[in-house]
Amino acid sequence: MELALDFTNLSADAVGTNGVTVEIRDILLPDAQNALKALLENPYGWPLGWLDLAARRSELPSVLEVLAQVADADTLVTIGMGGSALGTQALAGLFAECTAPGEFISANGKRLIVLDNLDEERLAQVASRLGGRSVVLNPESKSGTTLETVANFTALLSKLEGAEIVVTTGEPDSPLGRFAGHSACPILPVPEDVGGRFSVLSPVGFFPLAFLGVDVEAVVEGALSVRDAFLQSEYYENPALLLALNLYALATRCGVSQMVFMPYCERMCDLGRWWQQLFAESLGKRHSLSSENAPRGLTPIAALGPRDQHSLLQLLLEGPADKVTALVQVTEPSASAGTLGEPQKGLESFGYLSGKRVNDIVLAELAGTRDSLTKQGRPNYTITFPRLTPQAAGEFVIFHEVVVGLLGVMLDVNPFDQPAVDESKKLTREMLRKPRD
Repeated sequence: MELALDFTNLSADAVGTNGVTVEIRDILLPDAQNALKALLENPYGWPLGWLDLAARRSELPSVLEVLAQVADADTLVTIGMGGSALGTQALAGLFAECTAPGEFISANGKRLIVLDNLDEERLAQVASRLGGRSVVLNPESKSGTTLETVANFTALLSKLEGAEIVVTTGEPDSPLGRFAGHSACPILPVPEDVGGRFSVLSPVGFFPLAFLGVDVEAVVEGALSVRDAFLQSEYYENPALLLALNLYALATRCGVSQMVFMPYCERMCDLGRWWQQLFAESLGKRHSLSSENAPRGLTPIAALGPRDQHSLLQLLLEGPADKVTALVQVTEPSASAGTLGEPQKGLESFGYLSGKRVNDIVLAELAGTRDSLTKQGRPNYTITFPRLTPQAAGEFVIFHEVVVGLLGVMLDVNPFDQPAVDESKKLTREMLRKPRD
């Protein structure tokens, strides 16, 4: 396993009364192990195809075959919402240069633009910049009916004559599926047993990431290499079970209601947005599995260090003790700016920085934040990427997906639906169908 996971500072031994005691862990361990058993046996009929990584790997050849058909294009516009876009952006940001929000360029000059919002001004700007380029439009929607996706796709289609099209959907008989059939353009499938926010390791993410040149097979292999470890019942040998149990204990026994994800690496900005959706949409539910009306969930907050040491850290250290913080570091960044020289005149007091790399400073700031949180009795844990590799990215994705699945069972909710969001979509469509006054 490439990732290193340190949960020491979640314990009461490290942070005092705000942490999880051994006694609480022992009491809750059967609940966590029963949650794992339920996830494996799946009595609820939940869409757990994201755990079947061998099946997901078998989808790669068809994705690469479609990719070969559009090999001459220099720009791919992936159009989706939520899970159809956030996972792609999360991994694209790790391995390609982010030139603007949602826009990435690879070392070989391929450009990926992800449209994951409905905003007329940005849409107009993107359309104007794409004129004269060799473009592939890739609308992605599992249902094939996502309003924002169809609106963005329709608008671009009318402005970009000659653009190639690849549709990604799980419903061939949906509006998007029927469009693909009439247009004779390739269709990539969204597996029926994979929900949107769990779909990055499927054709949903494979196609745009492979277009950028990301080694998607290595991403899948990374996830596959640790999958079994995250599904074993031995508590101290299963990091996913360990974190799920501790987060559940913090939420139900220690008054924690919010989670903060703070990577100290700018390439991980979009990774934080994917993490945020995964926890928020999966766990924020009004009804339990037994239909009890008892709202529950943890509020996830995506941050960025060291930047947000100057915005959020004061609150994390001295505000309400209702948060747990995940700190993420990269030991060896993908590029180096060299070492700092002797300070210029007037900056002599910073002489201690001479000979240091910027990442040395970043790692020291993370360590300082971690120590400050611990001294203030605020639970925290650390995830370390030795390097940003496809294998480590795959490990990160499957780790958090399993943690969320386990937490869903322990919180007695369905982590794979989003009923309130579906209601919002229904009301929006009703409003749009009404004639204008």
